[in-house]
Amino acid sequence: MDPFLVTSLVVTLMAFTAIWLIHVPLEDAGIIDYYWGPGFAVIGWSGLAFGAEISGVKIALLAAITLWAARLAGQLILRHKLMNGEDARYLKMRRSGGPQWWWRSLYKVFLLQAVILWLVAGPVHAIVMAPSSAVLSIVGLAGIALFMIGLAIETAADWQLYRHRKNGHGNARTLASGLWAYSRHPNYLGEITLWFGLGLAGFDLSGAWWALAGPVALAAVIRFVSLPLTEQHLIESRADYADYAARTPVLLPLPGGHRLTTDPAE
Repeated sequence: MDPFLVTSLVVTLMAFTAIWLIHVPLEDAGIIDYYWGPGFAVIGWSGLAFGAEISGVKIALLAAITLWAARLAGQLILRHKLMNGEDARYLKMRRSGGPQWWWRSLYKVFLLQAVILWLVAGPVHAIVMAPSSAVLSIVGLAGIALFMIGLAIETAADWQLYRHRKNGHGNARTLASGLWAYSRHPNYLGEITLWFGLGLAGFDLSGAWWALAGPVALAAVIRFVSLPLTEQHLIESRADYADYAARTPVLLPLPGGHRLTTDPAE
């Protein structure tokens, strides 16, 4: 394995272990989400700091990743504060995990997410490991366009959801306006889109096929792990969610898959 890949894995595992130590006295695993975006930026910039070849294209791409990471971290911090407690997903694990959950959470939550982040970071690894002479072709430029589209979708969806929750409707009524009228999870859709864009850019620069493995892994985790858990929680906690789910696609907007609704509270 390339030394940079080993180094980035060690750095990521150490970071998540440190967050786990912070979470133990707080009894709030939700703080792990704060590092999801910044973790990718740390991998990228540490790669350049540890001796990878530097180029203007690499710096520009890592700057874009950093801006996305900062926005996501800020949004997740605001969302967490509005919850007034531990995220329901982690709270359910804590309650069912028993008195030993504090240390079991290290490998069941924190180290597991560290490995997932490292795998998803395939495009970041590919960008850092590309030769300094590499330039973007039409494929890479298309990837950047996808990244920008995904970022716009994710940002708009998160902002709409934040306003909905800030107005006090987060637990009482499902947001069914704006982008949320076309997809039950437009923020996840934006996340997947931007990562496939980064995958194309990383592949274009490096020629490494595994630059696309990260976005595929992310899409699989979202579709088969995150979405089912989130959907189950929403169905159990919101009386109007079943009706909303019946008229709105889970992820990809489809013709005839939604009924336009308005939310007078927005």
